Amino acid sequence: MNQFKNSWDFFIANWKYFLVLGMPLIAIESLNGYLVMPLQEFTQPEDFIEFFKTNSIIIALISVVGILLQISLIGGLWVSYMALDSQQDISPINALQAGLLKFFPLFGAYIIVNIASAFGFLLLILPGIYLTARFSLFAAHIMFENKKVFESIGASWEKTDEHGSRLFMFTLLFISLLLIVALILSSILSDGILKIFLLALSEYIIIIPLGYIYFTLYKSIKVT
Repeated sequence: MNQFKNSWDFFIANWKYFLVLGMPLIAIESLNGYLVMPLQEFTQPEDFIEFFKTNSIIIALISVVGILLQISLIGGLWVSYMALDSQQDISPINALQAGLLKFFPLFGAYIIVNIASAFGFLLLILPGIYLTARFSLFAAHIMFENKKVFESIGASWEKTDEHGSRLFMFTLLFISLLLIVALILSSILSDGILKIFLLALSEYIIIIPLGYIYFTLYKSIKVT
């Protein structure tokens, strides 16, 4: 489990950098969650319709910004892993910009991977986790090798073939940890912006070390 420990050591050593990198997305997700929170109290279809009529513009705007930030962060994380691991300087803004420049291939691959993983989760959950692990390197091939959508997905599947079981266990471990934290926060905090923010923050904190494990695998494959 050295990789598990090393991933958290890496995160702790660079937590300030990653906080700045992820804060725009965390903020927009928190805002979006707070905005739609009243939907929990609605029981009639007309209430839902009226809500979306009233808030359609702001919901659409936040959704667009959220997608841009999420995809930029996916690419930005890989650029950040590479820079920090090599002790090179890169600002969080520059990392996000690097992800944004590869928006369309990242977005296309992200959608396809999520559809495939979602289908796996619908089956028995564990297949979804396995697919998530096997497709985990798609962003690396886009960011570092300029591969296209299907090329990056295929390359990830091919290069994780020998490491599928190990990646599956790590992914399962981190997803379980994420669910436990979410359950704890949900049980001790009342509904509100603080709860939404902490849930988004905790998700991000747990994803960073998992992503670093994926990165170290990609780097080891490239070296060999």
